[in-house]
Amino acid sequence: MEKGFRTIRKWKTNDIHIRDPFVFPYAKEGRYYLFGTTFADGCGDQDPIFEVYASDNLDDWEGPYIAFRPPKGFWGVRQYWAPEVFEIDGRFYMFATFKGGIGEHRGTAILVSDHPAGPYQPHSEGPVTPRDWECLDGTFYEDRHGQRWLVFCHEWTQEYDGKIKAIRLTKDLKRSYGEVIDILHASSMKWIRLFGDPRIEKEGFLTDAPFMYQAKNGELIMLWSSYSKPSYGGDGGYVVAVARSKSGDIAGPWVHDEPLLLDRNAGHASLFRDFQGRLYMSVHYPDTPHGSERPLFIEMAETKNGLTVAEGACSF
Repeated sequence: MEKGFRTIRKWKTNDIHIRDPFVFPYAKEGRYYLFGTTFADGCGDQDPIFEVYASDNLDDWEGPYIAFRPPKGFWGVRQYWAPEVFEIDGRFYMFATFKGGIGEHRGTAILVSDHPAGPYQPHSEGPVTPRDWECLDGTFYEDRHGQRWLVFCHEWTQEYDGKIKAIRLTKDLKRSYGEVIDILHASSMKWIRLFGDPRIEKEGFLTDAPFMYQAKNGELIMLWSSYSKPSYGGDGGYVVAVARSKSGDIAGPWVHDEPLLLDRNAGHASLFRDFQGRLYMSVHYPDTPHGSERPLFIEMAETKNGLTVAEGACSF
């Protein structure tokens, strides 16, 4: 693993400051690799990077190492957000958000490496989200027919009503193609509240962090995050919601669970299994105040109706 400008040292999980944590379990080594949003816009004279931590037990970590250092001329210049890693055809692909230069939109691009920890190199032909859309948080999904998909957010900053959509990927993961499929419009959710960013003097209905899970009951489940109304029954902060395709296909029809999966000022969820086969949801907690975010791994249980937090697992 490649050393960066930060000191490599030992960490406990709740000491690591990170947003959008994503865990890749690598059975070949018996190690877990933790990715997320850290130096998204660089630091001082350092360019933005993606970092990685390594662990044998999900509690004791070593790092941070460099997972991706952009090569000279790389199109993404800032907002290095939400990396996710998938093993596909014997190699390791990172799906991550980048913001282009002046006049270019934010989008998801695909990187590749021969090891899950990197170093990663550019793979896709620029962003695989539509070039004239402001997008983020692209995730990978391969359906039961072998079609590869990118599921992503069309940003509220451009749309006001944030959306989650899907587009086909070529087999080689170099580009996207075909019709864009709508999965959800944020404003149609009963629990959602307007999100405001005073820096850009805008409000809108935010969508974050789609993540796909094929349930044992045949449904395709999607986790995603936004902000809830305080009157809905929870904390009124950052949440994890559930959408499900009863057909098991990405085209739906999609229905939306009224109860939120998690309403505890925590979110940007992904799922992974430990080496004993237990299913975990990875989120950052708390979401606010900024600077206090830490990775949190919550054990999950799969029921005949989908996913639920395992009994006794949500004690934070």
